[in-house]
Amino acid sequence: MVFVDYEYWFYTYKTRFSMRPDPISWRDELYESYDVSDIMVFGDFTMPEMAGELSKLREITSTIIETGNTFGGRKKDMTDFVMLDYIYQCAATRRDIGRYIIFTGDGHFQSVVRYIVQKMKREVIVYGIRESFSGQLRLAATSSVELTGESAYVTCCRMIIRNLAYAEGDPSIIPTFNGTVDAVARQNGISQERVRSALVRLINGGYVIHKTREVEKGKTVKTVAADWDRLAAEGKLGFIMAAK
Repeated sequence: MVFVDYEYWFYTYKTRFSMRPDPISWRDELYESYDVSDIMVFGDFTMPEMAGELSKLREITSTIIETGNTFGGRKKDMTDFVMLDYIYQCAATRRDIGRYIIFTGDGHFQSVVRYIVQKMKREVIVYGIRESFSGQLRLAATSSVELTGESAYVTCCRMIIRNLAYAEGDPSIIPTFNGTVDAVARQNGISQERVRSALVRLINGGYVIHKTREVEKGKTVKTVAADWDRLAAEGKLGFIMAAK
């Protein structure tokens, strides 16, 4: 069972990396390693910038718990409270769950993690973001996964490859370098500088190649395309193939 504090993920990524989370790729990674019963996402989606994330989140789960409609005051604390309540309820009623994945860096969750690990004898994996990840929470968990600036770069690479895969299936799209940078930045709410830097690294690594495309008789343009054979051959980027 997976529990995600999306406010933590969204605002920490926005502050540290100037980008939005990529929950779809993260979900794909989980599915490669675990038999997932459900992904439960928590947050105050009454906030305009958070509301914009709902379309992505609905692609990974139908269990989205809105924490901002009913309660006033310190809404982030209320999100933590609601999420903790759901985790405890799951621990009490779902004896079939053998592993819990909790995405939060908040030390408030160390008690429930200890309860599940020590009393329930279940495994707990905690995901958090570097420099916003409670050390006590990490110690309480069975294991932890720390997302870093490099993880944000990898996420940006996924966005680029997914965009190029989509462009391959639509003959009307001409994926130039600048056009791809603009489209990925606009669709994912990240800076063009970050996308441009990631795309250059993909090109330099041979994962994205240049092609020449005839757009009309006698006129060609330089485009970019994913080198699917190279991506397939590189185990360290094999997860990107899910975007094709």
